[in-house]
Amino acid sequence: MPIFNKNPCISMITYTPASERRLALFTTPFDQKLDPENRWVKMADMVPWDAMAKVFYSRMSKDVGRSSVDLRVVLGALLVKHIEGLSDEDAILYIQENIYAQYFVGLPSFQTRPVFVPSLFVEIRKRLGKQGALELNEAVLKQARQLQMIRHTKKPSRKAQDQGKDQKEDQTTKDTPGEGETNKNDNPAQESNRGTLKVDATVAPQHIGYPTDTNLLQKARLYSEALIDKLYQGSQLWGKKPRTYRRQAHKEYLAFSKKRRVSAKEIRRQRRKQLQYLRRNLGHINQMLDLLKQEQEPVNWDSQDWRRFWVLQELYRQQDILHKDARKQIEDRIVNIAQPYVRPIKRGKAGKDTEFGAKLNVSETEGFLRIDQISFNNFNEGICLQQQVEDYKRLYGYYPELVLADRAYLNRENRNYLKSKDIRHSGAPLGRPPEMSAHQKLRRKKEQNKRSEIEGKFGQGKSKYGLDDIKTKLMDTSYACVGLIMLALNIIKMGKEAIFGLLTRILPVVIWVDIAKKMRCLYSKFTGGINLHHQAFLPSSYQPITLDF
Repeated sequence: MPIFNKNPCISMITYTPASERRLALFTTPFDQKLDPENRWVKMADMVPWDAMAKVFYSRMSKDVGRSSVDLRVVLGALLVKHIEGLSDEDAILYIQENIYAQYFVGLPSFQTRPVFVPSLFVEIRKRLGKQGALELNEAVLKQARQLQMIRHTKKPSRKAQDQGKDQKEDQTTKDTPGEGETNKNDNPAQESNRGTLKVDATVAPQHIGYPTDTNLLQKARLYSEALIDKLYQGSQLWGKKPRTYRRQAHKEYLAFSKKRRVSAKEIRRQRRKQLQYLRRNLGHINQMLDLLKQEQEPVNWDSQDWRRFWVLQELYRQQDILHKDARKQIEDRIVNIAQPYVRPIKRGKAGKDTEFGAKLNVSETEGFLRIDQISFNNFNEGICLQQQVEDYKRLYGYYPELVLADRAYLNRENRNYLKSKDIRHSGAPLGRPPEMSAHQKLRRKKEQNKRSEIEGKFGQGKSKYGLDDIKTKLMDTSYACVGLIMLALNIIKMGKEAIFGLLTRILPVVIWVDIAKKMRCLYSKFTGGINLHHQAFLPSSYQPITLDF
């Protein structure tokens, strides 16, 4: 455990341990105390603050820079933002106005000033990146396991139990190992397969407009004209400004965009014109850069201008190939100039044949989510199933008893792997369909229907928590944003388990006790309360039945 300090003179990293933030220590300007049953109070007691602070601690410098904001406040603000589905600015306002949110983020008392400026969220996401968000989520999953919210109480099948008994009998009949030999029984017995692992893939779309070739080229032309203007204003080498035909190009594109219906021939003609304008502008830029280099004068561009110039050249190269060869696909296709890392992901679903964002390969168990793979480049999720099962084993100490997945995951290699680990799956067997009883068919149908639970989690994240509209602009911050949304869904699940989990465990017991009382009443009426008229029809050996509940 790293040493956290509240004194900025000792360390640049400030963190208040979870043991110093208790409900009884929180002071308010009001007469009444905080409600201990409030959701923020309950979630604050369940979140593994110290373990999550370690993730931040490893990404910060304790010797360089000014003193940091309290890491507990930073973590709490991140969770509040994504649990409520707020923007950066609205999250700070929400904490400033909500006394329960202030207790959740770790403030010692109610305050009216903001906890920090909203722009700090951007730096936090940059520090976390993809790996940091995944590590935070794993800390929450381990906490849920310790709190027995992930129980995996399902027992193995009778067939597995019988096989275990047979193996134990065979091992007891074997001779003792000789000198230098090892016996497998000397190692601690591995736990049997437990729990259900559901896997599926989805896309978290970025907040960008739908890309078309003509629109991309038109925006690229505007950016190239802005780069030419900046170069022209930054030096006295040029006699006159390079000609770009910007008014004519804008007039032609405006006439094209106003048409309600355009043919494929008109689209191709307009794309060719925009390519010509862009090629001329890029040629002017290269000539101006060569002259500046020859005269040894500095270029008045910043890093963003240089990055945009590279994107424009790559975009022109791709669009020129697509136009000349009449192709529809090209590797690493750019669909947005401001976010060139975004790729088109073909999904083949009704209404959303192609999506533009990061593809996620997610596993779910007991309502808790984990991102196993995430990338802006399309990938086959079937090759990741074995790694997902091994990660399940690493987290919980045993393999799943059942894997629920669609056909994309269940190739022959994965089927053989699951069979070697004695793991059942929901896929239909290969070859001729086997004969199944009505009970087996019903069981398979119920198992396949359970796979919709992970789809429901995707819908929950996209409909309320912003998973369908990622507004961050950088690749690392986008990865972090997606990971934090999954983290928020798990925290919300923990809060619901804390509120309703005990009720769901006690309710079945109460129902069975009530049923037992009613059955005992019925049996007493049948056995001890029989009329003389009814006893005439009973055999002479009849004795009342006594049942104990």
